[in-house]
This record gives sequence, structure tokens and C-alpha cells, in this order.
Amino acid sequence: MAPSRDAPDAGLTWRMLATAVLVALVYAAAVLPAFLAGPVWGAIAAAAAALLAVVSARASDRLALYAMGGRPVTPDEEPELHAVLDRLCMSSGLPKPRLAVSSLDTPNAFAAGSGPGSAVVCVTAGLRSRLDPAEIAAVLAHETAHVANRDVLVGAVASFPGLCAGLFLRWWTGLITGWNRYGAGRAAAMAAGVLLLPLGAAAAVLYGVGTLVGLALSRHRELCADSTGALLTGRPSDLASALGKISDGVRGASRDDLRALRPVSALCVVGARGRGASGLLSSHPPLERRRERLSALSWRLASGG
Repeated sequence: MAPSRDAPDAGLTWRMLATAVLVALVYAAAVLPAFLAGPVWGAIAAAAAALLAVVSARASDRLALYAMGGRPVTPDEEPELHAVLDRLCMSSGLPKPRLAVSSLDTPNAFAAGSGPGSAVVCVTAGLRSRLDPAEIAAVLAHETAHVANRDVLVGAVASFPGLCAGLFLRWWTGLITGWNRYGAGRAAAMAAGVLLLPLGAAAAVLYGVGTLVGLALSRHRELCADSTGALLTGRPSDLASALGKISDGVRGASRDDLRALRPVSALCVVGARGRGASGLLSSHPPLERRRERLSALSWRLASGG
């Protein structure tokens, strides 16, 4: 990307580093049982985890568009949105991502894809109708920053151990409860579940820790995209205003729109889920914090900092 004029945020940098270390520890915990079985099995497990995480990230654009009912659009269909995206890509030096639109009335937008060469940026009909052109440009700049930072790939890699632990936990729970089994098969399954109790407990811990670490990383990446996107337009106040309007729209969204948004909530500029326990269970930082950072950035730009 083009060089940033933003002063480094030491606190955010250290939090990102600490989260990256936690992600590495989660991966180590996920593959440790395989290494205990032998170095060959450990190497196979590590390679399989990395491969599946990359495959998951590469399929994210198609899955996200399907969930949102999005469709790619050409410059003839959406000349204004394409023009904004063209300007942003010229400023950032990025290859232009595909542009898609969704018919959802709730204002929101997301970027998906494993990197700049395979990315797609999608906006909803509600976003285009509720935001003014400068605010739409600010949102597209935020999503362009996600593309530049390969945040979808980073998120997929970070969340993959927790996902695997969750799948194992579901399978183990089915064993120990004898779900959908009868007679001797039920007794055998429950006995196997008891024998695997230590692994089930470890999977539960890994699932919880992996989920929290993935959400923490997502919140940090959102703050980075806010700053980078605001610098692309040079108008942080436009993004702050857009975030407020989108948050209001999400709060007043219909059940059908929320149902469509939830599978891709972590990718959206404003999440469709609650803040959870003091934000720990949220994929996005609180709106107030995002606005405060954007206000500080606006002041620095105005003062020539």
C-alpha cells in the first residue's frame, strides 16, 4: 500500500503482537497430540492444518456472497461505485478487487478473499441508500484496507484450530451421550466417549481459547483497517459518520436481514452480533472506541502530524 502518514500506535502494535503469539500457542496446542504420536504424524497434522486454513480463506469470497445474496456488478451497472474503487486502488497501488452488490436493506459492506488478487468487496442496497457519497467512499476504503492487509487469510489461519476443536467436541459429545445410537452401539459409543474424556476436555479448552484469540485478532484488524482506510481518503470523519449510520441500521434491521448478515458478521464493517461479555465475544471493537481513534487521527491530519 501507499505509505501511511499515521503515527504508529504502540499500544495496538503490542496487542497485535501478543495476539499473534497466542495464535501460535493455540496452533501448537492443536498439533501437540499428533507430535506425541510421532514426528511424522505431527508434521502431517501441521501441514494439514495450514492447508485447510488456506483453502477456507480462498473459499470465503464465494461463501460470503452466497450468504448475503450478493452478485458481481460491472462498471456499466454501477459506474459510481466502480469509480470510487478505481480511485482507491490507484491511491493504494492495489489491483482492483471485484465489486458486488447485495439487495439487503440493512446498511453494511464486507471484503472477502485470501489476497488482493482474489478479493471481492460487497456493499448492500441499504448502504447505498443511507450513506452519502463521501461516507460510501470511506467504507470502501476501509474494505480496501482489509484486502491490502490480507485480513481474511489472517483470520482464517487464526480461527482454524478453534474450528477443528469445535468439530471434535461435537463428535465427542455425540459419543459420550450416545446420540442417535441404540442398544449395544449406544453403550460402546458412551464407553469410547469416556475413554476420550481427556481429549474432549482439551478440545473444549482449545475451542474456548481459540475462539477468544480469533475474536481479539479480528478486533485489532478492524482498528487497523479504520486507520488505513481513513488515510486513503484523508477524511477520518467520513468513516466515523458512516460507522454511526451503519450501526443504527444494523440495530433496526429486520430478522431476515440479520439472518443473512450473521454468517459474514466478522467480515462486515459493522458486526451483526452483540458486544458480548465486555466485548470479548465480539468480532468488532465498540463503536465509541472506533470513533475516538478516528477523531484523534483527524486531529493529527489537521495539525500536520
